[in-house]
Amino acid sequence: MAQELSRAGRVTVWPLLHDWSSGARCVMAYATAGHFGDMAVLGVVPVEGNVFEPGDLFAMAGRHEPGRLYTGMNSDEQRACWLACVGFSARLMGAPGGFDMEAEWAVDMARTVTLSKGAMYGHAKVMAGRIRLIDGDLEARARALIPAPQVAA
Repeated sequence: MAQELSRAGRVTVWPLLHDWSSGARCVMAYATAGHFGDMAVLGVVPVEGNVFEPGDLFAMAGRHEPGRLYTGMNSDEQRACWLACVGFSARLMGAPGGFDMEAEWAVDMARTVTLSKGAMYGHAKVMAGRIRLIDGDLEARARALIPAPQVAA
């Protein structure tokens, strides 16, 4: 059973092309929690009808072969580093079509990984799951980042 974590603070939201072969997209959100933001929190903002939404963000990260970049750690940590990089990069560089805001959010944490070799991108832990923005208008704005729900052909 997933745990829920709720906070308020800066949230970065953007559309993510997560599968090149199918063109599958989802809406991602990145926030931080913990002591001085040492925990990266990533989540998919559920969009009704999007059958291509990745269910497990750590599995999605594994399909991007993070072991080629992050060596000397186990596969869970490699995947966590890839996720932290995606969120940190979207915030730092401003993902196309995305936005930042101050908001209350809650994430159903499917998984948490602690990085044993030290912090990456300022994070010692990475949590991933499904995220929702408490403000309905902000949630609607986030869901609108993919033009229409993607459905199987």
